[in-house]
Amino acid sequence: MAGHAGTPAFTLQVLGSGSGGNCVVVSAPGGLVLLDVGFSPRETRRRMLACGLDPGAVRAVVLTHPDRDHLHSGWTRAIGGLTGPRLHVRARHAEAVAAMGYEFAWLEPFDASFELCGATFDPHPLPHDSLGSTAFRISVGAAHAAHVTDLGRWGPRLESHLEGVSVLLLESNYDPPMQLASGRGPYLVSRIMDGHGHLSNAQALGAARALHRRSPLAAIHLLHLSRECNCPQLVSRLWEAEAPELHAILTVTAQHEPAPPVGVHPALRHATLFDA
Repeated sequence: MAGHAGTPAFTLQVLGSGSGGNCVVVSAPGGLVLLDVGFSPRETRRRMLACGLDPGAVRAVVLTHPDRDHLHSGWTRAIGGLTGPRLHVRARHAEAVAAMGYEFAWLEPFDASFELCGATFDPHPLPHDSLGSTAFRISVGAAHAAHVTDLGRWGPRLESHLEGVSVLLLESNYDPPMQLASGRGPYLVSRIMDGHGHLSNAQALGAARALHRRSPLAAIHLLHLSRECNCPQLVSRLWEAEAPELHAILTVTAQHEPAPPVGVHPALRHATLFDA
């Protein structure tokens, strides 16, 4: 969506995304929030510094779900205590997170929306594996973005929850033919493809199209591409062929290097005949 100028209300930057680790930095008015911490604290710090981000400005960590590629074990020494950031987790995930070595006193369980550093995080449950994952609508004033990964399937309730976002961070995990030819066991393939695992490339494209029809998107960053069962060039070609208008605003993120930051601006207001 062209026409935005000036300073964004907040910024998102993917430090890396994939089965080897996931982390997004939310640069909000009152400081930085890490959305998932799938890399070690040392690696997260290294990537932040390379992006010009101050690790000392991190005020909190928000978790989508407690899989190890979203919550690295090294954070047991960096979360909580007297000086570490608090870890915000879904209430149903708190027990599993504690079992990984995190003190309950360090956790901030949530079920409803909450505010951090001047940004509102509005969660929506996702049907991923047994415990589920969490999508977030992130807002600062009239500026809205969405972070959606490790979802079993897209649905109308999620689509309605995210209506009006201008920036979409969405997983595009696998290519079905590559998944079926991967040599993985039938159980794993079924787990990924059965509606409780991950989105395929075509499903991610369909989800973005549906959201774009409700309200125009300004930027799309694709997350969590499978190392064995996907290919960035394959994803790009699919979007270029099927949705060239969305391909123009598409970034395919990588596992081993940060993506460019994306600013989130307030939604453009369209004038009407009745405006003075």
